[in-house]
Amino acid sequence: MRIWMVSRQHVASGLCFLLITLPFINEMCLDNSHYSSKKHYSVPDKWIGTLSSSLFAGMTFGAFFWGSYSDSRGRKLPYTMTLAITTLFGLISSFTFNFASLCFTLFFLGFGVGGNMPTDGALYLEFLPREYHYLLTFMSVFFSFGAVFASVLGYMILPNWSCPETAEPCDVQTQNKGWRILLFSVSVVTFVMLLLRSLWVKLPETPKFLMSQDRHNETIIVLQDIAKINGGSVQIEREELPDMRRRHPNSPPQGTNDDDYDLSQTNHMDDNEDDVNRVLLSSGQHGVEEIVIEEKEKGQALRSLLSPQWRRTTLLIWAIWTITSVAYTMFNVFLPKFLETLGFEGEAMPSREQVYWDYMIYSLAGVPGSVIASWLIETRLGRKGTMAVSAFGSSLSLFIFSIINSRFTMVISSSTVSFLATLLYAVIYGYTPEVFDTNVRGTAVGTASGLGRIAGIASPVVSGILLTINTSLPLYVSVIGFGIVSLCVVLLPFETRGIKSPSM
Repeated sequence: MRIWMVSRQHVASGLCFLLITLPFINEMCLDNSHYSSKKHYSVPDKWIGTLSSSLFAGMTFGAFFWGSYSDSRGRKLPYTMTLAITTLFGLISSFTFNFASLCFTLFFLGFGVGGNMPTDGALYLEFLPREYHYLLTFMSVFFSFGAVFASVLGYMILPNWSCPETAEPCDVQTQNKGWRILLFSVSVVTFVMLLLRSLWVKLPETPKFLMSQDRHNETIIVLQDIAKINGGSVQIEREELPDMRRRHPNSPPQGTNDDDYDLSQTNHMDDNEDDVNRVLLSSGQHGVEEIVIEEKEKGQALRSLLSPQWRRTTLLIWAIWTITSVAYTMFNVFLPKFLETLGFEGEAMPSREQVYWDYMIYSLAGVPGSVIASWLIETRLGRKGTMAVSAFGSSLSLFIFSIINSRFTMVISSSTVSFLATLLYAVIYGYTPEVFDTNVRGTAVGTASGLGRIAGIASPVVSGILLTINTSLPLYVSVIGFGIVSLCVVLLPFETRGIKSPSM
């Protein structure tokens, strides 16, 4: 479905952009507060990764649950509920009384955060005209803004509200409150976002979802509202809307090799009106826009993802999300630990302020990655080329990081990793909903994100164990992981650049 960008949609874009910072604000907030909370509850290094694992476990269930829910019940309720859950358990987490209760609250915080991406991504894409699809990739720049925001908060709060670096005794109840203040501050920011989302701009359910569910009366109302916002009007009779209960065979022709089957064929618009229905929407001064609605096969989203038509794409997308999560998490979660323990010949051990300063630089380096990604995907590199280059570059930069011999080299190489990994994630988050049809989009993004979170559950714990063996082992795993991701991207059958799909 294609709808012109208007004032309400620009506001919606701003809200989606702003709210997409949440996953990285919470993840980076936790990364920054790892070692303060470890000190607070006397947790061994081997088990400190349990905090991140709890958050990722919640994100996993959240991604699966809210992704499936949005496909079957709509995008509107998850759009608000994910923020409400995140706010509530974020506030509770700042008042926990032991390590187990902190892990428990972080799980439910993750449940809210994990549903944010598949819900917002699907909702936003379904309100965007095809020519604005690059904004879905650009949206990921706010991941970096979230990481920078959390890093700045950590730099401002933690050094002054953490146990002293000297060997003198520390009263954790009075001297080590920084991690609590940090979690509370982020929760307040989330609450403000919830108010903006609930009270300022109330987005309707997407017409594409309503149409796919045969909720024709509601579809007409929403389309008329959108036309009114555009400064025009539209008259649509219920009989003009297609009956989505009819099946549209959307699979490769018999005898066609899946590898040779082009995406444009997958989303082919048959000239026969029985296969594709068109609804004309007047959009005022912009003229007439054509809304193309594909027939939907209900209740088969997950099964459809593993059908011959989508199997290769689905499995490769799952592999990309999972392995990228392993590689990035192993490096990212324990970077503060690396910065604290890495000493170089002729250089003094870094102070806590230096550690958080270096971490803030690392976060800042990711900001241009998303901006450049939104440009690169429209060049000859396309989505696939951009992902392949950034994954391979991340692998190479991590290898350089593992053999550094000065703090300056460490900052440069880690910043390069941040830039390229952010660029990679930006395209992954945009490519995944773009390559799948409407009827499986929420499930596809939710399952892929969920698998990434499952990898994120195990990665911190495994990294903690590897660190006790050798500090460089997690880095080597990350190097290999990003290399495998680059190969998986090359094997993807579809390039979505320039493809005009009815599902988009």
